[in-house]
Amino acid sequence: MTLNIDSIYKNTYEHYLQAKSNIIKKAMFEHRADAISDVIPGFEADKLEFGSYDKENFAVLFVDMRQSTQRAQNVGAEKTFLTMHVFLTALLEVVKYYHGKVIDIMGDGLMVFWGGATAREEDNMVKALAVQNAGLCGRDMLKVRESVINQIIEDEKLGPKVNIGVGVTFDSVIVTKIGIADSYDVKAFGDCINTASKYANNTVNKVKVSKKVKNEWPSSESGRICFTFDRVDGAYYLESRS
Repeated sequence: MTLNIDSIYKNTYEHYLQAKSNIIKKAMFEHRADAISDVIPGFEADKLEFGSYDKENFAVLFVDMRQSTQRAQNVGAEKTFLTMHVFLTALLEVVKYYHGKVIDIMGDGLMVFWGGATAREEDNMVKALAVQNAGLCGRDMLKVRESVINQIIEDEKLGPKVNIGVGVTFDSVIVTKIGIADSYDVKAFGDCINTASKYANNTVNKVKVSKKVKNEWPSSESGRICFTFDRVDGAYYLESRS
């Protein structure tokens, strides 16, 4: 089964129309993006002690919109609001298809995990599958950017097309409980998270992956994915063969 672009377009456009209707009804604008909390696979905040931590391996994907601040200043609050509903909705549809766990929504981007002990036990998502799902999710985000996000933006006259950057890594992550008795959350920290974010920030309409992702990728002679080495930082661009 392949990604259904038409279905994603339909769902995203319906979400856009709902957001547009709410603006008209309320005759006001307020854009707020609350972070998703306590969703790291295998870790529950109420079962952890403050200051405790554990290590687990995850495939990590970062995706965000390039030059979103400048774009928002140029198109204004209302079009930014509507654009973000199109942008994030379409990306989340791709994440859902590849069974990723959304760890954070950062206003103009997402952080997503695959893998971990719980996924291995419940879904048989071994390391190679976690890496593959993350990489293919990034690749298809590029497809959806053009076929869904920018198509709706153009049709609805929401401003210039958007560009995105995607970074994917795989490595150990430290998970810990931070906060006080009445206000706490489970957070993840690790070099692979920082690296995935850096790749996304330094890439335009491409998927950049770490060497470990490339090495863990299932290989075959008829494989439709290839990797191009980037001498600048020793990472690789994940691309579909023509």
